[in-house]
Amino acid sequence: MRIRRGATLVSMVLGSLIAAGVAYVVWRVTTFLAGGLGPGDLVDAGLAGLATFVRVAVLIALASAVWVPVGVWIGLRPRLARAAQPIAQFLAAFPANLLFPIAVFAIHRFALDPDIWLSPLMVLGTQWYILFNVIAGASAFPTDLRYAAANLGVRGWQWWRRVILPGIFPYYLTGAITATGGSWNASVVAEYVSWGDSRLAAYGLGAYIAKATETGDYSRIVLGIAVMSVFVILCNRLLWRPLYLFAERRLTLD
Repeated sequence: MRIRRGATLVSMVLGSLIAAGVAYVVWRVTTFLAGGLGPGDLVDAGLAGLATFVRVAVLIALASAVWVPVGVWIGLRPRLARAAQPIAQFLAAFPANLLFPIAVFAIHRFALDPDIWLSPLMVLGTQWYILFNVIAGASAFPTDLRYAAANLGVRGWQWWRRVILPGIFPYYLTGAITATGGSWNASVVAEYVSWGDSRLAAYGLGAYIAKATETGDYSRIVLGIAVMSVFVILCNRLLWRPLYLFAERRLTLD
């Protein structure tokens, strides 16, 4: 009982310290921004953040539509999974910005819209987290459940909806969360790309921060980072956390 009370007290003290620290940081940031920016700047940053949010959501959805089926197909074949996992992990660690000059050249050469064609650069290096987590989930899927589904004649979309997607969902969720966070970070270098004298910009929060950094506008840098933090936190609290709790309650194969 004393140990439990002590642990509770420590948790309360730590929680209070963290809350005080967060309140202090918020106060300092608000004070700093109030000196040089107005409500219009906040609206501009918020709209740019909304554009990047839509871009990230669309890219993660497209990457999931591609790599979930591929990851399941690989993961259900043990030999192929053992060979593919290191490759996917290498691709996730590969610096995607090395390919940016090719993208800049192609967009200039074919007069493409930067708002559309710079977007894939955000997910270029992060999509692989979805792939290797789905491979891991499919590899860990119980063999007896696969045989049971086959014996019961569960096939096609029914097999995907009732069998494999619930089985790999916790793994997919880990990959999607990681890929989403990485895409937000990558937006700073992907939405505003330069190579030599060529500069391309897509409308979004990443470009907002990159342009402010280029001009040394510290107020807008802080505002952009603060707005991005708010978007990421809200996404985690309103989307990913409920999905994680759902996966823990309903979709854990123990």
